[in-house]
Amino acid sequence: MQSATLHIKVKPEVAKGLKNLSRKRETSVGELVRRAVLSCYQLDLLDLNQSQKQAVSAFQGGYISIGKLAEEMGMNVLDIRAWLDEHDLLQNNSFQESDMENA
Repeated sequence: MQSATLHIKVKPEVAKGLKNLSRKRETSVGELVRRAVLSCYQLDLLDLNQSQKQAVSAFQGGYISIGKLAEEMGMNVLDIRAWLDEHDLLQNNSFQESDMENA
């Protein structure tokens, strides 16, 4: 997929806040903006029924688990993970190197 470049202007305090947040989250300001745009403007999700849209929103907000989302979407957990990847939606995974020892 080809990407497009956009240039936006924001107030200095917004730029400063984004820079601080990017340092805290160890990511770029650009990635923060991309995620914000995707979470607000997801054309791929327009075809979902209302309960599925609510489930995706609840998952993104951390209110339901990936298992509950899979159930609401009529998929299994592996399929919903693939679906989330296809739609560029964060999976809110928590992973640490020490987890590999326990896998």
